[in-house]
Amino acid sequence: MMKRLSKVMLAIFASVAMISGANAQSSEKAFQLSFISPIGTNGTQANEIINDYSLNLLGGHSRGNNVLELGGLYNVNTSYTKGVQFAGLTNYSAKSEKAVQFAGITNIASDQDRGVQISGITNVTAKGNVAFQLSGILNVADKAGTQIGLINIADSVGGTSIGLINIVKKNGKKEFEIGFSDALHTYGSFKLGTDKFYTIFSAGVNYINQTDDLQYAVGLGFGKDIALKNNFATQIELLGYGLSEGQEFTSDLNMLTQLKVTGSKEFKSGVKVFAGPVLNMTVSKYQGEDGELIGSQLAPYTLFESNNGNVDLKGWIGFTFGIRY
Repeated sequence: MMKRLSKVMLAIFASVAMISGANAQSSEKAFQLSFISPIGTNGTQANEIINDYSLNLLGGHSRGNNVLELGGLYNVNTSYTKGVQFAGLTNYSAKSEKAVQFAGITNIASDQDRGVQISGITNVTAKGNVAFQLSGILNVADKAGTQIGLINIADSVGGTSIGLINIVKKNGKKEFEIGFSDALHTYGSFKLGTDKFYTIFSAGVNYINQTDDLQYAVGLGFGKDIALKNNFATQIELLGYGLSEGQEFTSDLNMLTQLKVTGSKEFKSGVKVFAGPVLNMTVSKYQGEDGELIGSQLAPYTLFESNNGNVDLKGWIGFTFGIRY
């Protein structure tokens, strides 16, 4: 069986070699086939040849590729890549010229001209402008159009970075907030990303409530900042907090969700003041000592309340104000 497979592979390489043989001295070829460089139709000259179509059963090297390149494990282009590049593990291109890179693990481009990178784990563009990056974990770029991943890092972003952690060095949002509200009497937040989309890390405390115990909250959210005239702006934010009861966090579902719509004014010092309404909703499976579902005791009053014996809901409209810097 192995002998037959070997003969078939040799026949394929021989056929492709004959087809490309007429252009053996040319630096450009219509098609190349390799098992793993330099075992292929371009042999030891692979790094000097530009291909239109390239099939690398395991991996291959070339000077460039114009249309389509497929690699079982990896593809390496030392000059440029155009068209589409697929790899099971990794793609590398010295420059991506509006190319689309797909990889199971990592795409790397030393330079970019509005290309696209989509990978399972990581995309990296050292310099230039990448139009779009999508990864399971990390995107890194010099200039980026849109980034979607768990962690996004860029020198500048023309579109939006969407992820848990978004770091934009130029014109990015890195903002601290100290606020006061009826739900969380004092809270602090850190916002990271851009005005178009930012992540909110927040924690707060409720010390004037219906029990003698402090209530703590730790939360995560997302927001958008809309600039208006004369240094005024509007923020729309959605947050979710885990709540403590009796100064301890419970293993049962016990959370506060908030929709905030605030207005802010920025002064010359860079300090901003803000205020606005908040739609609050607690969602809880917290039980009393007798095992009865009582839900969170955070709400100062309720406009809406529901308890079906499994989940307790309490909703109300509140207010927040504070400073940002």
